Amino acid sequence: MAASWRRVSAAGARADQHAPVHLETSDVEIRQAANPLAVGVERLQQIFADSADDSELMMGVFDADGVLLWRGGTQRWLDVADTLELVEGSRWDEQSTATTAVSLVMTEHRSIRVFGTEHYNHALQSLYCAAAPVHDPRTGVLTGIVGLAGPATAVQPSSTAFATSLAALGEHEIAAAHARSLAELRRSAGASLTGIRGPALLVDRDGWVADSRGCSSPAAVAAPSEDVPQFVPGIGSCIAQPVGTGWLLRRVGPANPIVASLDLRGEPSLTVEGDGDEWRTVLTRRHAQILLLLAEAGDSGLTSARLSRLIFGDTGHTVTVRAEMSRLRRAVGALITSRPYRLAPGVTLHVATDQPDQGAVIDRAPADAAPAPPGTPHVGKHRRRGSPAHTHP
Repeated sequence: MAASWRRVSAAGARADQHAPVHLETSDVEIRQAANPLAVGVERLQQIFADSADDSELMMGVFDADGVLLWRGGTQRWLDVADTLELVEGSRWDEQSTATTAVSLVMTEHRSIRVFGTEHYNHALQSLYCAAAPVHDPRTGVLTGIVGLAGPATAVQPSSTAFATSLAALGEHEIAAAHARSLAELRRSAGASLTGIRGPALLVDRDGWVADSRGCSSPAAVAAPSEDVPQFVPGIGSCIAQPVGTGWLLRRVGPANPIVASLDLRGEPSLTVEGDGDEWRTVLTRRHAQILLLLAEAGDSGLTSARLSRLIFGDTGHTVTVRAEMSRLRRAVGALITSRPYRLAPGVTLHVATDQPDQGAVIDRAPADAAPAPPGTPHVGKHRRRGSPAHTHP
């Protein structure tokens, strides 16, 4: 709370001025349609209406930017909310409305309640508000925030728990809708796998696997592009063709070996070779660091909690780790598997740095060792046990 007050004060916010930024109606509609919570918002509103016995309580569903997309409550309280500009399209991040429960959830990623004078803006100090984050269960990324607001004189001790329960329901609705969409893709396009010789995957537009033939499939691969080859460890070089609302990925070359080369000489990059072809992608330093940690972990892999401790020094950043892993897996395809996170079977990782000991092999880090940042003198190769893999001389 104090840190938020310092930030907004340093940014020049005025406590006597409440003027939320408002988005255009067309922008709000685009955000509503694109947000994963769109599939469950009616359910959230219904549960709120059925469960709340307080006539002076409002629910708001915000996106990850703090924009109010949907709301619910009695007409009396919605009229009060109108006077506070707590309406669809209003923005409730620190830059727009200073310290609120919504803005704190955006920075802290946990359930929070703000009471009365804890609000920075005087106009909001007659309220209490509770908010909880909604993470996309597929990626761990913050996708929305459920907030409750009411008069400070009638604060409900259970408001934070109520907000947290509604957020959990939102996550459940996202997961259920995704499961239904994959089932529908299997029903409508599953026949496209029939008759294919060799392994193949049926995936949705984002790369989530709906069905497979002839292979042990990952949960997801990088989002395909038509006629652009991509590597899927355990399958090989694949080509994508659109089928229904998804993609059919089928092998166009041998499955193994796959050799990934992580180059830390300058901007980190990853080159993947296999099936007589290669592709290259630029990585962030954080993603390069994670690849090194996974390689050092070997077959045992690393949980999100362990990665959080290695990267940040504690286990309190698992949500951030899951989001980073989601982004990394989209960048490198299925070179990484999950539960726990590790290099896929048959993948060999070579590392190059500016250090002189170019022939050294990366040693596994001790159980409680802190991670070395990308660019340290770790050079060599790593291989997940499984299918045979190339080694470079």
